[in-house]
Amino acid sequence: MRALLMGPAVHPFRAGLEKMLSTKWELVETGGAMDDADVVRGLAEADAAIGIAFTKAAPPAPRLRLLQVPGAGYDGIQIPALPAGTSLCNCFEHEPGCSEYAMLAMLEWSIRLAAADADMRRGDWSRSSRFGGAPDGELAGSTVAIVGMGRIGKAVAKRAKAFDMRVLGVNRTVRADEPNVDAMYGLDRLAEAVRGADFVVLGCALTDETRGLVDARVLGAMQPHAVIVNVARGPVIDEAALHAALAGRRIGGAVIDTWWRYPTVPRQATAEWPHRFDLLDNVILSAHIAGWTTGTVQRRTRAMAANLDRLARGEPLDNLIAIGGRT
Repeated sequence: MRALLMGPAVHPFRAGLEKMLSTKWELVETGGAMDDADVVRGLAEADAAIGIAFTKAAPPAPRLRLLQVPGAGYDGIQIPALPAGTSLCNCFEHEPGCSEYAMLAMLEWSIRLAAADADMRRGDWSRSSRFGGAPDGELAGSTVAIVGMGRIGKAVAKRAKAFDMRVLGVNRTVRADEPNVDAMYGLDRLAEAVRGADFVVLGCALTDETRGLVDARVLGAMQPHAVIVNVARGPVIDEAALHAALAGRRIGGAVIDTWWRYPTVPRQATAEWPHRFDLLDNVILSAHIAGWTTGTVQRRTRAMAANLDRLARGEPLDNLIAIGGRT
């Protein structure tokens, strides 16, 4: 059987898949664009494909039975474009990395270790108590509001509790017995939840309900010192509203890992950004790296290999989202 690895985001999984598969598969690396010649040729003969994008521009794929997303988000997949009978599946396994990133973001904001290192390299000891420096913050005793109590949210809550933080959960479904959470709020009470938080961590999926969820009203409810950390999806936050709140110092800051648009090449001039977050001194920026860890790669490889094996053996697939041709 043949599986396409569509695009550079998928190619790093190849070696691991070859080791973990227990059924016979030919793995073929291709480009990621639907009109790439190798994609057109490959989809004509593929039984499965792994990729982050599949659109109505896709060429015919008469044999395709599985489109596997190598992550949790499948917003790059146009479900109506799936060939009839093709199963769309995703996988998770990124919650340890994302939650550790969220904790790092909050710790760095409180302790400013990178700035301390830069000071020391210049011979500057002025932050030290020996010279009357202002004390740093602590996570212990502070409050974090976690938006989205799925896999990432639960992992952040567990770690935040270990740091003696007060944890507020915000979710579409409110469960009274949520572990490691001191109080739960519905999405309709998001502004109320963030009003009492020192940190707001976004870990929810991007849906019609959550697109633009964090808007000017919600940002306006945050405390002036509060920091928002986004490891969800960029469009969960209103981009213009966030930039305005940061530029006007109406909130303390932001740590942005997920973005509203992504480049097609690994280097992009920040001058092209419609909102210049890079010119603000109250933000920490990263290129969607929170969940991209060695552990995530290993766990996702195992999950995807297991699904390919299930397909080859005619067994039910894991994490089934939709089947092409079905409403």
